[in-house]
Formats: sequence, C-alpha cells, structure tokens
Amino acid sequence: MAEVAAFKGIRYNQAVVGELDKVTSPPYDIISPEDKKHYYNVHPNNFVRLILGEDIEGDSEQENRFTRARRYLDQWLEEGVFVRDEQPSIYVYEQQFERDGRSKTVRGLTVAAKLHPYSDRVILPHENTLAKPKSHLSPLIRATQANLDSVYGLYADEEGTLDKVMDRAAKQTPVADVRDRDGVRHILWIVNDPSEIAIVVDYLKDKPIAIADGHHRYETALAYRDEMREKCGCQAGCCEMPSDYALMTIANVFQKDMTVYPTHRVVGNVPDDLLANLDASLAEMFDVRESSKESLLDDMARLGAIGIYSKGDARTLKLKQDPGAVLEGSEASRSLELNVLHKLVLERSLDIDQDKLRNQTHIIYTRDAEEAIGLVDSGERQIAFLLNNIEVKAVLDIAEAGEKMPQKATYFYPKLLSGLVLRKMDQ
Repeated sequence: MAEVAAFKGIRYNQAVVGELDKVTSPPYDIISPEDKKHYYNVHPNNFVRLILGEDIEGDSEQENRFTRARRYLDQWLEEGVFVRDEQPSIYVYEQQFERDGRSKTVRGLTVAAKLHPYSDRVILPHENTLAKPKSHLSPLIRATQANLDSVYGLYADEEGTLDKVMDRAAKQTPVADVRDRDGVRHILWIVNDPSEIAIVVDYLKDKPIAIADGHHRYETALAYRDEMREKCGCQAGCCEMPSDYALMTIANVFQKDMTVYPTHRVVGNVPDDLLANLDASLAEMFDVRESSKESLLDDMARLGAIGIYSKGDARTLKLKQDPGAVLEGSEASRSLELNVLHKLVLERSLDIDQDKLRNQTHIIYTRDAEEAIGLVDSGERQIAFLLNNIEVKAVLDIAEAGEKMPQKATYFYPKLLSGLVLRKMDQ
C-alpha cells in the first residue's frame, strides 16, 4: 500500500525574506489575474514567480516562464532566500480558519509519497481530470526538477494513531506561521526524529491514499517519473530515483473540521426543445418543489435535494425512489448527489453526456452559489444546478471502490498554501 518517506524540505529563509505572507501564495489554479499582479508586486521573491510565471513577448523554447522558474529556484537557493533542511523530515501542517460561524482546525502530514499508477490501487483518484492544467505542469516539473506544490491526500485513521505524532510535534516551536489574505492561519512544524517518522511510515504501509485535490499534479509527477525511468533505461523501476516520489500532504478523513464544498454547475447552449421538455422530464423521476432565490440553499439542505434555478424560478429536486434502483456503482457512489445530477438530469434530460463534459461546451463550474445564480440572471447561462456539501468520508469511499466522481466535484477548504515547503528532486 502507501509508501511515504521523509525528505530534506526547502523552505523560505525568513531572515532574508521577512514575513512569510509576502512570499507565499495560493496554488496556481485559484490565482486570478488580479491576484497574480498582487503577488508579483508584493515581494520580489514571491512564490508565484515559480508556479505561475509571466509569459513575455519573444519567449522561445530556450527562454520562457518555465526556464525562468528554474533560474529563480536555483538563484534563490544560492542566495539563501531558500534553505534546505539538513535532516530528512516530515512536516506537520495545520490550518486554522473560521467557517460556518465557528473556528475550525485541520491538520495533515507533508511527506514524500511513492508514485503508483492508479491501477495499483495504492494512490486513488476520486474524480476525472481535464487536459489543460497538465499542459502547464509538465514543462514546469521538467524545468525545475522539483515538486513545488503538494498533492492533497486523504487517509483513514479513526483511532487517531497519527494524531499523537502531530500532537507531539505541535508542542514545539513552529518553523512557519503565516496568515493568508483570506485570514486562514497556516502553521508548519518539523518532525525529524527517526522513531516518529517510522510510526508514520509503518502506519500508512497498509493504507491507501485518496487524492482530495491535485489530481493534475499527481498525474504530471507520475508521467515525469516514467520519463526519468525511460532516460535511465529503468522502465520497470529496477532502481529507485527521487522522481519516483511526489510531495503530498495527507489528512485524516475522520477529522471533524475537514471541510469540502460542492462545485455547482451552470448550464448553457442547451437546445430549446430540451429546455421546453425539461419540466416534464424531471417530474418523471423527481419530487419538484417550489422555492425562492433567497431560501433555495436552506431548502436544499433541509430536504437533502438538488437546487435548480432558471431566471426568476427556484425549485428543489428530490429523487422519488432510492438511487440504488436507478444508478449503478457502489453505495457511496449511488448516494452521491452529484451523480444523481449528472446521470438523471444533465445526461438523461439535457443530453449533456461525458463527451460534451470533456469538451467543456455546456457547463461553467463555480463553488459560489450567488455567482451561479448571477450567471443565469444576466442571461449568460440558462440554468444553474446547486448542490449540498459533500461528506469527506464519501470521497475516500468512492475512491476505494475504484470509482470516480465527475470532474470538478469537490472543493476542499482551505487550500494548501504554496511556498511553505517544496521538494527538489536532487536528493
């Protein structure tokens, strides 16, 4: 099962760069163009220069944002902007945040995790991916030969065995403590005691890990591993290399404050005849109830129902029969509201099948219900489908069953902060 290891992490030297909030950033895939300008301007050593570099007119194969990222990384190591920990370590990573009217805390362990193809059933995907993000990540990992960002993984530890390791680490002085622009506090502790590391390694060796966030990063790292194996003539893995591992932060699904939000679907470009028949089609399988724009989310949560909004018209959809009678797959998959939406509404009633989803011609994804409704009110889109929160354990259950959710299924909050620790593949 999962094979994890300590590594000599590379971290910002605060004696050189000052406060970490000036040099860390969100992960590349949630940085808006406006945010990107902010992080570029706030500090000359901000991590955004590595993970989301600027394209410059005249760029070529020899000179581009990826080669510049490599130069920045090498230069910052040489100048002491970054320092490498002397001992192989794992890192306890804690996030403290306010959500749903109360304070929450989530902790995980940042490790080097051995890469496996999904078919090995060791590292498990939970949703389908899109091709475009990997086109950015592949040249970046080749140029820098580093894991700049961490994959976010899930493991099951109902007894809290590894919590004890994290509790002991958290009694020490942290090596990083920073608040991001959303007010989330990110704290990092080093664990370099071999006996503590051994507890983590031994506990996870018979456990699978499900990817919560970072499928594109993981698949890019796996492809890079295969490239490196081919270069050295060791395609079967006859010799272990640094590229056989990737940076991963793993969290226990049984933490009470683990927070995962749905990603809503906003639909457009649907033919008029399908829209005209939608109400009749939905009535065959769903109990359809009137709601309002203001009360829709509350009604959805109370009824355990999907929300549907067309301009000025809000309703809830509750399947009339047990989903096991009309959907295939494991119990966790059949119970997933998102699968009900995709199979019995988008595909059955609106003819938006897997090919159309992959082509991204019909759906805008957003985690913001107000934005989804606004896209409909503005006329940019025809219908919004809103979803309730997803149980964290369901993500692991579906992955362990060998199944996947549709793409853009989940939004884990908070996101991991970029720049707390990275891993160079030269050790």
